[in-house]
Amino acid sequence: LAPALPPKPSIRRRPQPQQDSGSLLSLGQAMESEGDMGRNSHSAQLQPSQPTGPGPSATDGVFPDYSRSNRRLPLFSDVIEIHDIQQKSHGVRAFSISNEQVATATSSIRVYSLLTGENISSYGHEKDTKPTALLFAQSRRPESLGQYLWAGWSEGSLQVIDTRTKEVVEKKRASHKGGCVTNIIRSRGQVWTVDDTGSVFVWPEDTMLGRPTIQTPLQSLTIPPKQICAIAVQDQLWSSDGAKIHVIRVGPDAGRPKLTPTSMDDGKVILWSIETREKIRIINVHAYRIMSLLGVGSYLWAGFATGKIYVLDLRPEVPVVMKDWQAHKDSGVAMLQLDEEGLILGSRHQVGSCAENGEIKIWDGLMAKDRLTKGMIDRSKEYCQWRDIKILICSWNIDASKPAAQDVNGGADRKMFESWLTSMDQEGPPDIISVGFQEIVDLESKKMTAKSLLKGSKRAETETISKQYKRWQIYLTTKIRELYAPLGVNFRLLECSNLVGLFSCVFVRDQEWGNVRSDWTHVDMVKTGLKGYHGNKGGIATRLIIDDSSISFVNCHLAAGQSHTRQRNIDAANVLKKLTHPNPAISNGIIHPEVFWFGDGTMAMDHEVCFLSGDLNYRIDVKFSEAVSRVQAQDWAYLHQYDQLLQQRLKNPQFALRAFNECELRFAPTYKYDPGTDTYDTSSKHRTPAWCDRILWRGRHVRQLFYKRCECRVSDHKPISGGFVVSVKRIDEAQRRVVEQQVKEGWLKVQEKEIRIKKLAWLRSWGWNDPRVEGILDREGGNLEQVVRLLSLD
Repeated sequence: LAPALPPKPSIRRRPQPQQDSGSLLSLGQAMESEGDMGRNSHSAQLQPSQPTGPGPSATDGVFPDYSRSNRRLPLFSDVIEIHDIQQKSHGVRAFSISNEQVATATSSIRVYSLLTGENISSYGHEKDTKPTALLFAQSRRPESLGQYLWAGWSEGSLQVIDTRTKEVVEKKRASHKGGCVTNIIRSRGQVWTVDDTGSVFVWPEDTMLGRPTIQTPLQSLTIPPKQICAIAVQDQLWSSDGAKIHVIRVGPDAGRPKLTPTSMDDGKVILWSIETREKIRIINVHAYRIMSLLGVGSYLWAGFATGKIYVLDLRPEVPVVMKDWQAHKDSGVAMLQLDEEGLILGSRHQVGSCAENGEIKIWDGLMAKDRLTKGMIDRSKEYCQWRDIKILICSWNIDASKPAAQDVNGGADRKMFESWLTSMDQEGPPDIISVGFQEIVDLESKKMTAKSLLKGSKRAETETISKQYKRWQIYLTTKIRELYAPLGVNFRLLECSNLVGLFSCVFVRDQEWGNVRSDWTHVDMVKTGLKGYHGNKGGIATRLIIDDSSISFVNCHLAAGQSHTRQRNIDAANVLKKLTHPNPAISNGIIHPEVFWFGDGTMAMDHEVCFLSGDLNYRIDVKFSEAVSRVQAQDWAYLHQYDQLLQQRLKNPQFALRAFNECELRFAPTYKYDPGTDTYDTSSKHRTPAWCDRILWRGRHVRQLFYKRCECRVSDHKPISGGFVVSVKRIDEAQRRVVEQQVKEGWLKVQEKEIRIKKLAWLRSWGWNDPRVEGILDREGGNLEQVVRLLSLD
């Protein structure tokens, strides 16, 4: 993959999910593909929203695998953020990075140091003109890399700036007569400039200077006007006005066959064949607008209107989201840029992201921290002692029932309740029990309480609710002790938390109590119901670390209503986004990244294993009579086709729960029953039976033993439970240090190989294809200046 030129920053709007295919927003540079796809030399126009041949339509496509994604920031330790102070009135129209500097185009051109943030130099032009395009141009001389900055201006002129002497060394007025320079592109020793009238100029290398100049264009071409983005793809210029892709040949063809990615405003990435101009693949990355694309090595970086960046590996049959993180807050990722010579000049493969608000951040394009962490995780058996623990997850919407209700009907419900808490008996007693209740108080009554709060009558209601929590805490603790004591097993209550309507308890077996890091245990809660003010819906997350493995238990209650799928999706996203924990690395000293596989431990999904359970309220979209008939026939497969949660996982790329797993549902829907019976809703509403109550999980070393419901009748929901075997690890510190050193040494070799590949590619791009080049490069220890000097003597 190679760099892409994104569209110009647009007016900031609150990002909204897009349901239908829309306009093309950005072009990504060519991607290398397997096999030979041939060559094509003619011009062509493509309609990205329409099928072009036998491939899939723009509305089809695959969803990537999100289960491996992590949100670790790919940062450098010595590079700081840049905030261009001119952006408030003018906005950053373009930027370019090279080694330790970044240039921005606002009302003038500014060059900043990436190490200090200092504004090194500034350049203006004529009155009422603005810089509109920037590029650090390539050079045949290694010592000149990153020295010359090309600038295009709004009235069509071009400049070349020597950033070391801080002088404008070349100037050409009205290079693009009557047109605003919109794009400056590098291609094999040349520079291509594009303006908004459709004029394209190819500027060749001056062999005496060893770099492209603006003295005399080698070639002049024409494309349709008002192209919002343009890139070089081998010998071709691909451009788009947002509706069509236009392709023209610029020079002689060379290089391997490749694919070119483009993005749409509905969150899709489309891969095109250079040979046939056909869609090869469509990936539904997200439902939000993709503003920028960039190829970095074998990965595709996508910048979104939400401020997030995703890194995708498109090589597997099912594309994989490797990373996603919040790169910029409250501002879309308008542009992504790759430092082309970063690895040649040093050891950094820099990717720059520029937000619509002018904020520029620099990221590690090699994602070294990720690779090191992955290397340690892949070799964890060498320095970790692994063992299995059993976890029982119990969830129930109790419909504001009290513990005493279990003794109604001759104690039948109490016996079922006891069987629920001991549902792992066949596999042996669990080591951890997580119990989550929903609607522990009457939520309908709570709506009245919301009104009473405004009148100041809060104390009596609070005392009543507190008593309800206390009753259930005592009842659960007593029941678990009574049920497991005959087996010689005792449990301690690790955490008990409540959020109006929600109640979570985590019990740990005595034998495991000493293995739980109590100083790292933490609970957080988030409200989503009644606009988040009163907490009748929401989530509770309990984080614990046992040995050196992290586990998060999330108890949720999402929005109700047959047709409120979208609100449930929003609730789920807010719960996972807003539940936070202290960073153990900050509060308790250094902690190894292998403890938190997917982040830094501050969010629920950062943990090695995450369980999410509760009344998620997703319904089945069939009529009441049809659902009841299918339940009686135990036709679970039919009902799965209309289950809202399963359908969201299949069809919605932004669904917050896509990364979770769920065992197949092979029991009757748990909602809605007439309380005290086993009969589905006989009221006038006839609510369709649904699997509202669910247990989901995410993690690598997890095996589910069972997934079932219990037949307690006191609520309009039936309780559910899931049994799991989770492998946890204990790190041998001394052996870990040995493995870590080996992983670092291995990574250095990989990095050296990447640098060598980049240097060879750079030499060949300037025409040094002599078979001796590799040998000379190795003999000179990678010193490009010396290699070029020796090759130039020939």
